[in-house]
Amino acid sequence: MAFWVELAQGLVLPLRRKHFRYFIMAQGLSLLGRWVHTTAQRWLLYELTGSSAYLGLLGALGSFPVLLLALPAGVIADHFSKRKVLIAAQSVAALSAFLLFLLVFTGLIRPWHILLLAFLLGVGVALEFPVRNAFIYDMVGREDLVSALSLHSLAFNLSRFLGPALAGWLMAFSGLAYCFLFNAASYLPVMTAVALMDLPEERKPPRTGLFLSLREGLSYAARRPAIKGVLLLVMLVSVGLFPYAVLLPPLTRELYHGGAREFSFFMAANGLGALLGAGFAGTLGRRLPQGRLIFFSALLLPPAIFFLTLGGGILKGGLLLALVGFLMVNIIMNGNARVQTLCEDEMRGRVLGLFSWCFFGLFPAGSLFWGAVAERVGAAPALRIAALVSGGLIFLLWWRFRHEA
Repeated sequence: MAFWVELAQGLVLPLRRKHFRYFIMAQGLSLLGRWVHTTAQRWLLYELTGSSAYLGLLGALGSFPVLLLALPAGVIADHFSKRKVLIAAQSVAALSAFLLFLLVFTGLIRPWHILLLAFLLGVGVALEFPVRNAFIYDMVGREDLVSALSLHSLAFNLSRFLGPALAGWLMAFSGLAYCFLFNAASYLPVMTAVALMDLPEERKPPRTGLFLSLREGLSYAARRPAIKGVLLLVMLVSVGLFPYAVLLPPLTRELYHGGAREFSFFMAANGLGALLGAGFAGTLGRRLPQGRLIFFSALLLPPAIFFLTLGGGILKGGLLLALVGFLMVNIIMNGNARVQTLCEDEMRGRVLGLFSWCFFGLFPAGSLFWGAVAERVGAAPALRIAALVSGGLIFLLWWRFRHEA
């Protein structure tokens, strides 16, 4: 009982702070809108093209700005008002969603519109990601930072579960266009909450020696096998297994003979598994050996995706996607926490930057490659090959770093 009381208190503590309380409620709505947008966007592009390669390109273009802009955005956060940068980033994302709504509503939509606006939305996300995390620190301070980030993760995974279900309802009863209008409107509460805050902002001196600092971070991670093992594992998962998400529309239609409703069900099941995974990682998972939990989850992930590609009914597919979401979140959340606990304070930012690059930055390469493979052989065979190859490499990686886990 004391454990649950302690957990509940830890999650409630950041809500004592007025600014964070308003921010997390507004951010929760914005995250819900983003998942509604993502679900509808993937289905719209697949309906227009029937192409798995286009879906791979969509995933790549949406994530590529993170690779390009994450580091400059971190520098911007040091030298400019974080409130203004955050509002600007949210405005870019809202504009992208609203333009997509107009194009779909007027019937002028073309595949290249979707790809271009996905890149624009990715620019907003890339600018927002590092600034938002620094802004959360300004709102809650060092004492409540971990609890605040846990609440944000909970909001993200809850929206990942509810967003596809809401998207399916909007697509069925209102049309695809209103999914994008909902997302555009969902940014307004965040921008309003941030604009009304009167937090003092600390201005930091300009950072010098950028390339030298990056080289030091790479050298630091390479010299520590436990950190290097986690980073290589995250890289494998991002390139070899995470593209299952962008190939889900063709898999739904080709293998499970479903439409928009079944696709939304699959997305919601995947989000529910991620939500349960986040809850497990923050409760029972904390009592397990972290390194072993990460590699054990990674070893189970390829078989889960492989069995997903064998078909067998919508319910079976939903259960497997829930398992995939559960395992994926445990790999990423625990991997993030592990590299933080293993590195020294003065290297934490660079190691976490490398972690983000391995997962988010390399995802476009995997999306493009497996999208192209799926275009030639089909979504299910492509994911089957990805699961087999990645499973073998993850096993070799575990064997190499098993003593560090």
